[in-house]
Amino acid sequence: MTATTIAFLSVQGSVFAVWAFVAFRSLFRLLALLRHRSGQAIPGARATLSAPRLFLTDPRFGPDRKALALLTPLLLILSLTFAASR
Repeated sequence: MTATTIAFLSVQGSVFAVWAFVAFRSLFRLLALLRHRSGQAIPGARATLSAPRLFLTDPRFGPDRKALALLTPLLLILSLTFAASR
């Protein structure tokens, strides 16, 4: 592996780590909100089915939506760029 490849993969890995952190933090925050709303440790089907709409509309998830909207295309571009260079 060349130094350029290692540097590129390091950047890609760092972007993925941030993306995964934001995604899982969003999921756990959403689960906590659903638990609070339903009053149950494991929310039922109705609460689970409302989760995507809640994530997309609730202002509390605005920063997470923005971060994922920026990081997802960046991660895809990095992956495609690396694949095209092979």
